[in-house]
Amino acid sequence: MNVIKQFGLIAAYLEELKIVENDELFFKPIGLGKWSSAAIVAHLYFWDQYIQNDRLPLMLKLDSLPRGEVDVQEINNEAETFAHSGFSKNELIDKFISNRRNLIEVLGIVDLQKGFSIGEHNFTIEKYFEGMVEHDAHHMKQIKAIIN
Repeated sequence: MNVIKQFGLIAAYLEELKIVENDELFFKPIGLGKWSSAAIVAHLYFWDQYIQNDRLPLMLKLDSLPRGEVDVQEINNEAETFAHSGFSKNELIDKFISNRRNLIEVLGIVDLQKGFSIGEHNFTIEKYFEGMVEHDAHHMKQIKAIIN
């Protein structure tokens, strides 16, 4: 399965969550000191936006990207706040799915073999998104653990 299809798998999984998981459980932390499933979905949503709006354009334009100047903790905090700002479970999941599908659409028309570096690390766009697929898998595992 190619990386674009893999990158879309979490959207299909979350679509199923709209039916399976109840709203109350979705907004409860998955463990002591952990995010809720809602915050995890918002986290993925915010990072997809960052990648599409900031990172991907540089990947396509430059051979050597600057190290991220983004404050990771700040974005994660904003995502958690966003998740608990009054959206329903289905609204939050729909926002994520719509955003992910837009990103996948863009990826469908770019050269996934375009190379670039970040610091000492060399990537292709495809390799970068393989890392994002692993990131998705990590968070899907967290959500699945709370549902089961």
